[in-house]
Amino acid sequence: MAEGIWNFDPFRREIITLISEAFAELVAGAENIQALSGDQIAALLTVPPEFSLGQCAFPCFSFAKSLRKAPPLIAQDLAARIMTKNRTMIEKVDAVAGYLNFHQNAASVGGALFGRMTSSSFFTGEKIAAPLREKIVVEYSQPNTHKALHVGHLRCLVLGDAVCRILAYAGHDVVKATYPGDLGAHIAKTLWYMQNKYKDALPASNRADWLGDIYALADEAIKKDTGTENEAGNRALITDILRQLQNKSGPAYDLWKETREWSLDQLKSVYSWLGVDFDAWFFESECDEPSRELVRQKFKEGRFIQDQGAIGIDLSPWKLGFAMFLKSDGNGLYITKDLELLRRKFADPKVTSSIVVVDQRQKLHFQQLYKTAELIGYPQASKSSTLLYETVNTADGKAFSSRSMNGLRLLELRTAMEQKVTHDYLERYRGNWSDSEIAETAKQVTIGALKYGMLRVDNSTQVTFVLEEWLKLDGDTGPYLQYMHARCCNILEKQGRPADGAGIVLDADEERILLFHLTRFNEFAHQSAQQQRPSVISGYLFDLAKAFNRFYEACSIRTAEGDLRNSRLKLVEASARIMKEGLALLGIPAPSRM
Repeated sequence: MAEGIWNFDPFRREIITLISEAFAELVAGAENIQALSGDQIAALLTVPPEFSLGQCAFPCFSFAKSLRKAPPLIAQDLAARIMTKNRTMIEKVDAVAGYLNFHQNAASVGGALFGRMTSSSFFTGEKIAAPLREKIVVEYSQPNTHKALHVGHLRCLVLGDAVCRILAYAGHDVVKATYPGDLGAHIAKTLWYMQNKYKDALPASNRADWLGDIYALADEAIKKDTGTENEAGNRALITDILRQLQNKSGPAYDLWKETREWSLDQLKSVYSWLGVDFDAWFFESECDEPSRELVRQKFKEGRFIQDQGAIGIDLSPWKLGFAMFLKSDGNGLYITKDLELLRRKFADPKVTSSIVVVDQRQKLHFQQLYKTAELIGYPQASKSSTLLYETVNTADGKAFSSRSMNGLRLLELRTAMEQKVTHDYLERYRGNWSDSEIAETAKQVTIGALKYGMLRVDNSTQVTFVLEEWLKLDGDTGPYLQYMHARCCNILEKQGRPADGAGIVLDADEERILLFHLTRFNEFAHQSAQQQRPSVISGYLFDLAKAFNRFYEACSIRTAEGDLRNSRLKLVEASARIMKEGLALLGIPAPSRM
């Protein structure tokens, strides 16, 4: 746990301070045994497996050799010393099997939490020390133009967006970048079909999805002609289209410019719907010729070698083989354009690294890219990384594909889900709610279902998309967490907001357990940022929702009085705030009623 985080948690801060003091007393006068720093203690802190055992634990096993003492005896000695000291956040300390187990003083911890909630400092305080903050370019969402957008494209998009939000919350300066693929054989095939096979008028609407259909038809037609007398002619026409695109002139190039905008307009519409925005747009077409020039220049500088006419670099000392950057005919490859893209990212001297969110099948590609960039003069590449993710599959286990057109298109899916949410959950409010609120809430619940379904599992785990399961209001779903937030808002609307300055009374186990979950939000947010795993914060929010429901079922607010009632209302208010902030880290809206 980084210094900023434990300084930000008054319970752990007090634990670290008292352990440091007690340990210093224990080793006073001993030779070759140094006192423990705050960071050393923080790194060893853990959480007991059961709430009844305490809310934080410190293991003493690593000190047995130097102190020549059994861990249980070390724990007993430290516990006795700590219990003699002034404590505010700690109610008691137990020595259990070599561990120091710390129990929260619920009134003090709750008072500190609720106070920071009132001032919003709980969310805005420093999470990491200034020297650890970086400026990071995070590249995500690399859809190809002229292909249909389907639900499978969402994983990269929502994963990258969530990682950006979490890194920014931790204190980093994040540059959000996208890199659409607007060149390539798939585009040449689409243009070839439009120029040589398609005879009808161009569509007036839904043009991007229409392009996706044309691409699938083109791919099918080319496969059908393979091995026939038409194959050579098709190949020649497609080669000519690629030449026109490279030379930026000709009827195919003009058609490319027009149809490219159709795809980009839809892409921007999807981003807007999902609440995603980018600081930088890079395009494959813009990196094409500059990438070849970059490789030729680095070859002149002696950074690359030539082998049978091809230009590349030998990465075998790092067990990465030979990476080719220019083919013998002078054309580049994907990695060539990626090298130029990396150069553009590092043009800002404040940028310290790049993260690329990408399908796990491209792991070797980026290993070669980063090592090459490092060797030819871009030191930031040594700190750069890929955030690999697995595929999104249909219910029968097949990966979504633009070519095979399996599964609903993204905009079709949006309509279907919003209609289902309206019919199943919101139609009952028609007349009491405005039509616009019903439509907006349906949109928010749909977004919550899609994003949480992608983010609740680990990046390295395949996702199975099942519309009905993802839209449930119970279980591990986005709508369930959104409903918990709306429920908190409804309770506060009916029961009233808590008063400031009143005493804190939290005696029931369900109250104390909920408080414990609430205080750990920043700990999980920090862990999620360190590991670049939104599933960490997703799991935390699901556990928080379950803890809240147990609290609400066991602890009546309506019949409670005085400080007890006010304290329970404060728990509800804090639960709503943290659930809303946590969902925001995932890019998920939190409706105030559902």
